[in-house]
Amino acid sequence: MSRPEELPENPTNGTPSTSGSHWHARPNADKISCPALLSFYNNDLLNPDENGNVSTAQLDDVLESVGLNSKVRGVLVKGADKTDEIPDSFNLFALRDSRLDHSGSTSIRDPEITPEKLEHALLKFSENGRMYAEHFAAAANYAQLQDPGFKGTMVQTLEFTAILEVFGRVDESKKRYLTIDDVKGLWMDGKFPQDWQPRNSDEIGVDDVVSGVTEMAVKRLLQLLKL
Repeated sequence: MSRPEELPENPTNGTPSTSGSHWHARPNADKISCPALLSFYNNDLLNPDENGNVSTAQLDDVLESVGLNSKVRGVLVKGADKTDEIPDSFNLFALRDSRLDHSGSTSIRDPEITPEKLEHALLKFSENGRMYAEHFAAAANYAQLQDPGFKGTMVQTLEFTAILEVFGRVDESKKRYLTIDDVKGLWMDGKFPQDWQPRNSDEIGVDDVVSGVTEMAVKRLLQLLKL
């Protein structure tokens, strides 16, 4: 398969609108299963061509704008690039059933958007209106029990960790969390959390991700041992 002659540039230059003024429900948004990519799309940060293709360079720019350093971006961009046969691009609307799909997903947006699953698969694990790493760990364990698989165990942990690192608020103890409204906005509508500010460029590094994944993995294991 050949690469399209020209993939669209990013008119916002990869700069997130923290006020949410760029948000709008865009065509084919229901085809995007990932809440982070959905949010980047509905806030005009990712702009595919008419066939849904996005250049990996554009994705890299967006990931940089929300604080991910080059090593972390490299892993994510490489994963996206491998989802189809076109080099240096991926199809934003065709990620379902791609290499990024995995067992143990919450399935809130996959294979179709199911609002009822938001409460059942995520929000019921919240506490006092917030979801910390331990609450996402419980949600990941629940999803794995419904759809077992080692790959899903690791990938779901990484996905939840990345969402907390990028979009999470910070409490008085410097721990990251999302509110119930944050979760609803991200998963259902692709909205950034209210008053969200992207982290500084290159602030989120491999050590941060590995530390977050390790913390959540330990919490998942401890919770499973209690079953």
